[in-house]
Formats: sequence, C-alpha cells, structure tokens
Amino acid sequence: MKNLLRFEDVTYLGNTKTKVIRVYSTHSEDFLGTIHWRNGWRHYVISYERDIDMSLSCLNELCKFMRELEEQHGK
Repeated sequence: MKNLLRFEDVTYLGNTKTKVIRVYSTHSEDFLGTIHWRNGWRHYVISYERDIDMSLSCLNELCKFMRELEEQHGK
C-alpha cells in the first residue's frame, strides 16, 4: 500500500523528552499537523492545521503510526 502521509521527527527542535512529529501529505506535501505528547491525557495527540480533510485511509495510517509511538513510549 502506498503511504499517504509523511512523518518528520522534529523532536530536536524543542526541549522535550518525548517525540514531536510533523505530518505531511505525500500527495501535495501540505503540512497537516503535529503529533505531540499531551501530559494530562498521557497519550500522543495530533494538533491539526486549519481546514484539514482526511480520508479513512489517511486516518488509518495516522492511527497506526501514533499507536506505534505510544508502544515505543512505554518501553
């Protein structure tokens, strides 16, 4: 299956122990949002840019990536 999203690790840009990931469309290269750790929720979340539309395929890919991040975080 073709990847619909590109994930860029930008953790090095901030002063954080947890990963910060920027998400881009592989089709248009548009910036879609940022995945980051939410302390109060104790989970990774995504903060979308304004007016972002995603298909079910994109959402599935995003969920899979975030699930893997959480699994790595617990190690």
